[in-house]
Amino acid sequence: MPERRARAARAPAGPTTHRMVTFPTVSRSLLRDALLYLIAALVLGAGANLVPARHLAWWGQGLQPPTVGVDFQWIDAFAADALRSALPDTVFVDTRTPEQHAKRRVPGAVQLAYTDLAHELTPALESRLRDASAVVIYGASQETDVEQLLAQELHGRGLAPPHVLVSGFDAWELSGLETAGETP
Repeated sequence: MPERRARAARAPAGPTTHRMVTFPTVSRSLLRDALLYLIAALVLGAGANLVPARHLAWWGQGLQPPTVGVDFQWIDAFAADALRSALPDTVFVDTRTPEQHAKRRVPGAVQLAYTDLAHELTPALESRLRDASAVVIYGASQETDVEQLLAQELHGRGLAPPHVLVSGFDAWELSGLETAGETP
């Protein structure tokens, strides 16, 4: 108690002012702008789903992304080669350009472009893929988006989930596995 009285006695006389702590105006405007952008994105996303043939996957109305274990399986180059040796009727599908396919490819691979699937996936080719023991899809590089979409499409047509070659044809070549086509 005596300490309080001593402090009170040392305090300056006169009115005391209290300062109110507030956020700077910049922070409020930044928060407001971020909230407006979020609302605009949600409204535009919802509006985009109302336009026919423009459903967004994240909204739950459109196509779902390919799923590992459901639409396709990953496979590396050596496992794909072992699969080809163990099951001779394994079909390799090359999604690269016709020029790349003609130049170098996995022996016996068929060229099939995902972008022109309606024309290139003939009933005979679909039957061959359906009757194969395994299907391995590969592309030009480490990016396998197109191969995953093709695998999803084939699985959607009733085929067993195909395999997608990790890192594409580059991995096959770098592994020193057999190739067909023109010599480098």
